[in-house]
Amino acid sequence: MKLIPIIPILNIYSPVFSQLSDQEIHDLKGGRVKKDTSYVYWLPFKPGKKFLLIQGWQSNMSHKGELSLDFKMKTGTSIYAAREGIVTEVKEDAEHGGLKDEYLNDGNHIVIKHNDGSEAGYWHLQHNGALVSLGDTIKKGQLIALSGNTGYSAFPHLHFWVYKNEDGFKTIPTRFVTKKGVIYLRPGRYYRNPDLRSGN
Repeated sequence: MKLIPIIPILNIYSPVFSQLSDQEIHDLKGGRVKKDTSYVYWLPFKPGKKFLLIQGWQSNMSHKGELSLDFKMKTGTSIYAAREGIVTEVKEDAEHGGLKDEYLNDGNHIVIKHNDGSEAGYWHLQHNGALVSLGDTIKKGQLIALSGNTGYSAFPHLHFWVYKNEDGFKTIPTRFVTKKGVIYLRPGRYYRNPDLRSGN
């Protein structure tokens, strides 16, 4: 995979607590976890395409205390569901984004609830970029939205995270199928989405 320097990015989200130590995160990313039974997600973009993970878990830039991922991509890029579920939130009316406080609540997004109670958030979608509706049943790998740069955002990208909000808000580690196998992603690397729907 290609390695490039991380570009600073600023985003502000609700306060969260990752519940994982730095050592646990290091072990997960390094593949030093035995009998990992956690759910395996698909990358949230078109099969065959690759994108740079510009920011990962617990990044000091804007992910401190949360296990979330930022994929750098142009506005209008197709976003696909990383896991099946039910659409519980849709916001697509915002038209602007940038690093001004007035944009803090303007991030267009979709939230999909999974059968284990967790939820996946797909953030910073373009204006009218939601391709699903509240209450829709979503299949894994289904086209759901178009990426953008709305809300408090430095440049166009997709912010993806999985969380539970039962006994307090908690983000959850996510591993993905990639061309290199099932792994936890590391920032500063490009990841290609294999076409699992065709068995490739």
